Amino acid sequence: MSKPIKIGLLAVMVIVLVILPHLVNPYTVQVLITTITYSMLGLAFGFSLKVGLPRFDIAAWWGVGGYATALLMLKAHMNFWPTVLIGGIIAMVLGFLIFIIAVPRGMMVFLMFGMVVAMAIQQIFGSVKFFGGWSGTGLVPRPTIFSHTIAGKPELYYLGLFFLVVNLLVYYFLYNSKIGRAWNAIGSSLRLAGSVGIDIVRYRMANVLIGNFFLAVAGSYYIAFSLSAAPTSFSFSASIFVMMYIVVGGIAHSLSGPLLGALILTFIPEYLRVAKEYEPIITAVITILIIIFLPAGILGWIDQKAKPWFARLGKGRKTEQGVPA
Repeated sequence: MSKPIKIGLLAVMVIVLVILPHLVNPYTVQVLITTITYSMLGLAFGFSLKVGLPRFDIAAWWGVGGYATALLMLKAHMNFWPTVLIGGIIAMVLGFLIFIIAVPRGMMVFLMFGMVVAMAIQQIFGSVKFFGGWSGTGLVPRPTIFSHTIAGKPELYYLGLFFLVVNLLVYYFLYNSKIGRAWNAIGSSLRLAGSVGIDIVRYRMANVLIGNFFLAVAGSYYIAFSLSAAPTSFSFSASIFVMMYIVVGGIAHSLSGPLLGALILTFIPEYLRVAKEYEPIITAVITILIIIFLPAGILGWIDQKAKPWFARLGKGRKTEQGVPA
C-alpha cells in the first residue's frame, strides 16, 4: 500500500472517530467508551509480550490507577488531571518493589507473581476500610477542564480518545526506538539478546514499569466515566480476559491487534444481551472459533490469506489487460 493511500485512510479514520459520537445513540457511545478502556489494557498486554512476559496482573495496576484517582479526588479534593500522573507513578513504584524480585527469575516466576499480585491487590481494596470496602469508594466528582465539567458521554468519549492516542503514540515511538529494538531481540531469543550485550533484566523491568504506568492511566479514565472504584471491577478474571483482545485481534500486531480485539469482544457481548443467559456461551463460542480457525488472529489472517489473494487478483487483472504483472 502506497504512502498517499495510507495517509488518506488515516485521515478518513480520524474523521470517523471524531464525528462518531454524533452518529450513534448514547448506548453505543457508552460501549465505545468501554472499548477504549479495554483497548488501553490490551495495548499494555501486547507491550509486555515484546519482552516475552505475558501478564496476569493487568487488572491490579488498572485498579491502582483507578483507586489513586478516586481516593485523591474524594479525600484530598484534587483535580482529576494530577491524579492521573500520581496514579501512574504509584503503579510504577509499587511495580518496581514487587517485580525487582520476579523479573530476574524469568517468565514463570513473573507469571506467578502476577497472579498473586492481582488477587492480593483486589483483596486489599475490598478488606481495608480506607479503600471503601467491597462496596467501593462512593461517588467520585466528575473530571473538569478549567471550569468546564466533563459530563456528557461524547465528552467522555473524546477524553478516552485523547488517552488512547497518547498510548498509541508512546508505544509507537518506543517500538521504533533503540529500546524497542532491544525488546524485539529479547522477545525473539533471550540467549541471542544476552550474547550481544543486552541487559535482559534491565530492559524487561523498563517494559513492565512503563506498562504499569499506562495501565494506571486506563484506571484513571475508568473512574472518569464510572465515577466509583470497586474491587469487583479489578478482578483476576479481568486480567485473563484482556489476553483475548490481542489473541483475537492478532498477536503479531502490537498496536492494531488489541484495538480490533477489544472492539469485537466488547461489542459482541453488549449486543447479545438480548439473549441474556445465552450471551456468555455465544461469546465464548465465537472466541473459540476465531482461535481455532484464525490462530494468528483476524489481522494475522488478513496478512497471511487476504493480502496475498488480493495481490494475486491484481496481478491477474494486469495480465488480462496485457500489462506485465
